[in-house]
Amino acid sequence: MSEMCGRELKKHNVTCLSLWPGLVQTEHMMAMKDTVFKDKVEGVKMDFDKGETPEYCGRAVVALLNDKNLLEKAGKVMTTADLGDEYGFTDVDGRKHAYIRSVRAMVGMKYPRLKTFVPASLKIPWSLVLAGTHHYK
Repeated sequence: MSEMCGRELKKHNVTCLSLWPGLVQTEHMMAMKDTVFKDKVEGVKMDFDKGETPEYCGRAVVALLNDKNLLEKAGKVMTTADLGDEYGFTDVDGRKHAYIRSVRAMVGMKYPRLKTFVPASLKIPWSLVLAGTHHYK
């Protein structure tokens, strides 16, 4: 939907894109973390304390609004972590986040000791990430 809207609205000098945050530390999720995220999900430890704060997503929006070439991103799917890398912003506590497309982060969730051997720049192509969504099944 983001792609189609972005294509149509770009003709009118309007940017439409999809923003994907990582695991967000909302008040509700923080209250539930001890019960919901206590166990592993499909063998992967959910470390909620490493999640993004809601402010991190806000910083992504501010960075996008200040981008003079924003129209070029029309129709794209952007993660807050990728935007943090691109624009150089960090979370309120100074952390940088790497989710969804980061091979290092994925390896680190299952095999923490091996992640140091994976280059930080190695990312999963969007086509593979999106292939796993319900849209393509």
